[in-house]
Amino acid sequence: MFQIILLSVSQFVSNLFYGDGYYPEVYWCSGTSVNDRFYPTYHLAPPQGWMNDPNGFCIFQNEYHLFYQYNPKTSLEPGIAHWGHAKSTDLFNWKHLDIAMYPDQEYDIGGVFSGSAIIENNTMYLLYTGNVKEPTQIERQALASSTDGVNVVKYAGNPVLMGEEHQPNIRDPKVWKNGDTYYMVLGNSYNNNTVGRVLLYTSKDLTCWKEECVLDGSDGTLGYMWECPDFFELNGMYVLLFSPQGIEPQGDNYRNLYQVGYFVGTFDYTTLKFTRLTEFVELDRGNDFYATQTMLDKMGRRIVVAWQDMWEQDYPERKDGFTGQMTIPRELTLSDDWKLLQWPVKEIENLRGEVLYSGKAGGDTCVELTEKTGEIVVKAPVLKDFKLILDAGNATVTISYDYSKGKVTVDRGGNDGVRRADWRPKGKLEMRLFVDRSSIELFCGKGELTFSTRYFPYDKVNVKLGNDCGADEMTVYSMKKTVPPPC
Repeated sequence: MFQIILLSVSQFVSNLFYGDGYYPEVYWCSGTSVNDRFYPTYHLAPPQGWMNDPNGFCIFQNEYHLFYQYNPKTSLEPGIAHWGHAKSTDLFNWKHLDIAMYPDQEYDIGGVFSGSAIIENNTMYLLYTGNVKEPTQIERQALASSTDGVNVVKYAGNPVLMGEEHQPNIRDPKVWKNGDTYYMVLGNSYNNNTVGRVLLYTSKDLTCWKEECVLDGSDGTLGYMWECPDFFELNGMYVLLFSPQGIEPQGDNYRNLYQVGYFVGTFDYTTLKFTRLTEFVELDRGNDFYATQTMLDKMGRRIVVAWQDMWEQDYPERKDGFTGQMTIPRELTLSDDWKLLQWPVKEIENLRGEVLYSGKAGGDTCVELTEKTGEIVVKAPVLKDFKLILDAGNATVTISYDYSKGKVTVDRGGNDGVRRADWRPKGKLEMRLFVDRSSIELFCGKGELTFSTRYFPYDKVNVKLGNDCGADEMTVYSMKKTVPPPC
């Protein structure tokens, strides 16, 4: 079969001199056929192969760019990480670009691991972790850049941070600038890789980094490794957002293999001291939400995306030729009581198609979603139980609110299919639900509680309400296709 091979100069040179049996990769669409039965219509997914953590989320030359951990060779395993790449003018109409970075240097031959972007002097700079697996794991931080937002060149002086005293788990740099100084947080595991923490570094030029302090760390109850750290200001407060690994389940909390959560506190750029003012809070309570990354756009919005999947899951999409997708981009705001609120960015309203239903709804209401996708907005009495059902035969999902207990439950069935969290609505019970071909994202109230979960319906999907409940208002929209089709 005819295949197109497109390589940047840097990729050609690096393959030539650091090949070691590693040959140029095929451009992102290699001719492998992907079954699109579960392929999303408005969530970014890989054109083929495996996708996990979002990387390098930024806006450059008036376009949003999102990189991601990518295995172009197979959808069955993460393999050796590359950086996939897509761009968009509106966060939903995405265009796939060439693979941005390959694991082709001695310091990243085990994988081009996660990292972030910062824009300076009309140049996109990418800080990432280079992984080496043999003879023992080593993780070092590296720098790359792009002047056109497409071709990425690795810095000749890499790695820019060795971190020898913190091996073997020191990764996922998130970089920002304050005044004339660059700051970087890194996830780390210490005490014989049993306790997670976040380290803070500074630099004047992005190439020479100085370790300043431990920004925060576990007391032994919050896992053995803190991945994908992010640190940013909201409403005069500071948020430390990260993905801890190794927290044991506690009732309805921490039910996934790994979590995402945050602290809110104060930070002093003079002393570099972060002071927690809240307990650790899980950001999303669904089955599939990990490795968040945020960016500040030109409108001043703090936007977050996450990998909508979870490690050690064997979902049916894997055998269809693709694995993983990103969540809807969400704007983060901070409530008066220092809780992060998440709400879909306003651009998603442009995806609304036909109104499939509008009005009051009860137990006899049944609305078929067009192509198994839709947006559902409901308002219901706050002093009563409520139940909404996505009925797809093999993959029914039930969303319920228990008024007496003040709890929301999302049940996708099967083994470990229930996720539950406390919530007391203010005023009416309001829910906003986004359904794609293999995912749901539920926003409760004004975004104070969210659930992101994968599910895989084989049949048509019908929206129903429980027999003994009703909605004062329910609107169901079809959704337009915005992502390119798979290979």
